[in-house]
Amino acid sequence: MSSDRELPSNAKAYSSDVYRQIDPVGFYGEYIRRQVRPDGRKLRAFRTVGVSDLLEGATGSGRSLGDNGTIIASVRLTAGETHVHCTVKAVPGYSDVTIPLSPGSDNSVSVSVELPKQVQSYIYDANGNSANFHFCVATLLETVLNCDEVIPTTQLRFAELLREEPGTASPNAVCEYLVRRRFGWKLEIDILCEEYDGNLLDTSVLAASFALRKATLPIVLLDLNDPVNPYRLLALDQGILEQASSGDAKVCLISIVLSWSAQALKLLRSNRRAIEKQLSVELSDDNMVGQLLALGGSSMHLSRPLQLLALPFTVTFLRFSDETYFVDPTSEEERLGASVSVYCLRGADGSSRFQPLNLMCCPGVTTDVYKCLQQAATDLIDCIANTEF
Repeated sequence: MSSDRELPSNAKAYSSDVYRQIDPVGFYGEYIRRQVRPDGRKLRAFRTVGVSDLLEGATGSGRSLGDNGTIIASVRLTAGETHVHCTVKAVPGYSDVTIPLSPGSDNSVSVSVELPKQVQSYIYDANGNSANFHFCVATLLETVLNCDEVIPTTQLRFAELLREEPGTASPNAVCEYLVRRRFGWKLEIDILCEEYDGNLLDTSVLAASFALRKATLPIVLLDLNDPVNPYRLLALDQGILEQASSGDAKVCLISIVLSWSAQALKLLRSNRRAIEKQLSVELSDDNMVGQLLALGGSSMHLSRPLQLLALPFTVTFLRFSDETYFVDPTSEEERLGASVSVYCLRGADGSSRFQPLNLMCCPGVTTDVYKCLQQAATDLIDCIANTEF
């Protein structure tokens, strides 16, 4: 009687799902024999990478640069169902007080990689749960980005940038103060994996590199006339420039005595030399505000580009068998073996330096195997690194 029953239309799919659960290696083996994966990708194909600039179109006005700093870049990167959000924050500070430093505390760049609890439980490889892998990713990025061959640290320190030439007749009070206090920036890079479907290393490194490409350092103003908070640091935003050029008689946040327009002009004039040095321009007395408005364009604040001599990239391969490696593994695929990565430092001049990166202790990666992986990684990096957003 049962043999006469018609099978449900989804019986084959149901059987395939069961097979996938009880014997994932065998299930993948059926696909790999055809040089494809269950999601339709070739073995050496990276998922489509999408990047969005979350600060595009944002506006600001006279932002006070407190101890928490200001966000200078924010991007969201997607690779399939893996979603990563990366922010870069510029934190101002003075280093004129000499105190014993703990290891790493003098770094100009800090990196954190955060995984929500629901994400941690999905990170596995053939050796078991890898919930602490994000610490390895953060350490790797922090080590790389604190190298002067990647981000020159001199651009983050104002001592040389604002120092007056010997024999200057009238030392500028703003420049003198910032140099004496050894003012500088520290960059804090925070990476949050919002959704996880494999390949935390590559997506985190990509998100950080793309965010740094968008990062610019705010032009600093020093308010010497604030009776409540003398020597208050501000970022030179479009709001200050627009109010300085408008002539509107508004009570301002900087001083309750003068109009916003008059006080903003006074603030800009007292910081003129510091602004010139930060922007590497010469401002005229008659049209200083107009020049700065033109330099700022449509940006939320006047800034100088973050100089990048190189950027890191990684391409991760899952070792399925001695002969089979496939790129950009999903969360499901990561459980089938161990991964090995190719690390690349791509210079601004187009040069590249490669080295193997075996954070997951993947066995069997010979010199010949690595050469093949490096060639595949080179082609992928050439494509992904030029993503426009």
